[in-house]
Amino acid sequence: MEISWLLISPVGILSLYGLISLLMVPFFRGNSRLPGVTCLIGLATTGYALYQLWLGWQSDGAQSTANGLVRIDGFGLFFSFILLLVSILSVLYSMTFLEREEADLGEFYPLMLFCLAGMMLMLHTTNLMMVLIGLEVFSLALYVVTGLTRMRVRSVESALKYFLLGAFSSGFIVYGMALLYGSAGSLDMQRIASRAASGPDAMLWLGMGLVLIGLAFKIAVVPFHQWVPDVYQGAPTNVTGFMAAATKTAALAVLLRLLMGAFGQHSEVWVPLITWLAILTMTVANLIALAQTNMKRLLAYSSMAHAGYLLIAVACRPESGVRAILFYLTSYAFMTVGAFAVLAAVGRGDAENERGYDLSEWAGLGRTRPVLAAAMAFFLFSLAGLPPTAGFLGKYVVFQAAIESKAYLLAVVGMLNATVAVYYYLRVVVVMYMREPESEELPLPISPATATVLAVSVAGVIYLGLAPGRVLELAQGLASSLL
Repeated sequence: MEISWLLISPVGILSLYGLISLLMVPFFRGNSRLPGVTCLIGLATTGYALYQLWLGWQSDGAQSTANGLVRIDGFGLFFSFILLLVSILSVLYSMTFLEREEADLGEFYPLMLFCLAGMMLMLHTTNLMMVLIGLEVFSLALYVVTGLTRMRVRSVESALKYFLLGAFSSGFIVYGMALLYGSAGSLDMQRIASRAASGPDAMLWLGMGLVLIGLAFKIAVVPFHQWVPDVYQGAPTNVTGFMAAATKTAALAVLLRLLMGAFGQHSEVWVPLITWLAILTMTVANLIALAQTNMKRLLAYSSMAHAGYLLIAVACRPESGVRAILFYLTSYAFMTVGAFAVLAAVGRGDAENERGYDLSEWAGLGRTRPVLAAAMAFFLFSLAGLPPTAGFLGKYVVFQAAIESKAYLLAVVGMLNATVAVYYYLRVVVVMYMREPESEELPLPISPATATVLAVSVAGVIYLGLAPGRVLELAQGLASSLL
């Protein structure tokens, strides 16, 4: 079997630097700045490799290696750049956060690299076996970092819940893959697409449904969302931010390849299912978010609501739906990582309790921490979809795709849910600027790394809100490279 090392270089580089930083951990325990810097170098090197592959794809088209197990195309590369962006920003503000939380054990950085390697493995293949391997690699790494602050009972509890439900969802995917293999004789999505085109098959549809359920757990789609609020609240804030943006991106990429690629000719089978999952996810998440007073849980339900908006685009025609999803996820990466960076700067925790995460503790933040309050307000405006932010353009292209695909029910329900969501986002802004602070506790200084993350995130939200043409142009036409 011939292997092109260039085509597998992103995953290889991440794995190599993950091993290097892992070997460094015992020598820098309690002061893991050097492993952190090594992690950032690995991410930057991966970015260069992805750029070279992007240039190769533009000139030569999609390329495969390892007997078709690895496939490099524009669709997977675009998603890879989003994940790389989320990872770099997350690692940057994690350095200060982990030191402050006395969780600077060093394991975080190699685990982040392994996690990203698993996600990119999922993106750069059309074979479901490789998807499963990548899914398990990134899931196992996430289970561990979720319980990284092991002196906190809530963190360990959230890691256990995430592990049990994650293993349960993987069981659905494996069983679904077995049925797909039994029907198509292969786990390659192109072979599955050929089998689906030849006629209806109950085993094939059942396999598709079980894989869809497993991916729905990862995306946090209602009713497969039960793990989200507890895990998001218990995990370290930097891990929660990464999980909210990255996990959703990787799982959605696989979902798009499976539904629009392998089963695109039979959209009448799965589009009604995705339609009602989107409606249910948006509505339930937004209604429950109205009652939340913990910022982590509020952003957890917000993440679920955005998953519902993304499912609207999944139910649309590929040429408009894929474009909308790629732009929305790019915008979502900046505003989500930025919001959680602010949350990490304001909140703090120890073995007994957490401070700074209850909404009442954000009273008067506009006076005590004006920079953090202004940044958070800006990210919340974008999450709410208010112009001229990237969040507004993101929702606009999703609803436009729904109208172009004549999915008027999804467009109407999505707009109504976006209106409801404005309330709980603006409530946080009201508390920050129109309530008196409840304590005289001196604010913590903003680290240079956190300030950099906030500046990049704000700049990204502004740029995508005012000049989205370049990203929309890059995303246009990538639906053709699904398979």
